[in-house]
Amino acid sequence: MRNPGSWLRHIVLFAFKEEVGQEAIEQLHTSFVELAALIPAVQHVEWGLNDSPENFHQGFTHCYLLTFASEEDRDKSYSPHPLHQAFVRNLQPLVEKVLVVDYWSNASPHSE
Repeated sequence: MRNPGSWLRHIVLFAFKEEVGQEAIEQLHTSFVELAALIPAVQHVEWGLNDSPENFHQGFTHCYLLTFASEEDRDKSYSPHPLHQAFVRNLQPLVEKVLVVDYWSNASPHSE
């Protein structure tokens, strides 16, 4: 549910197949970050590697967070965009699994 001043967050986690080399993963990472910069509907992108000591990552190692102003931006400008579709096609043979979670941001009163 959208609250005033909130953003639509799109979290994507990748678990790569064991046989996929580091070079292929780095190329995919670069293309994903470039993709986000080339599609105006993406307001912000950030990424990182799993660093949790809890070992609950289930093989997911790479995390990306994209920010959109609206569901329309995500659904009509980003998801069907030819660059995004090409990225998805290139990604499919490399990943064991993908997890996507979208949510409208909320913040507690003490956060800034």
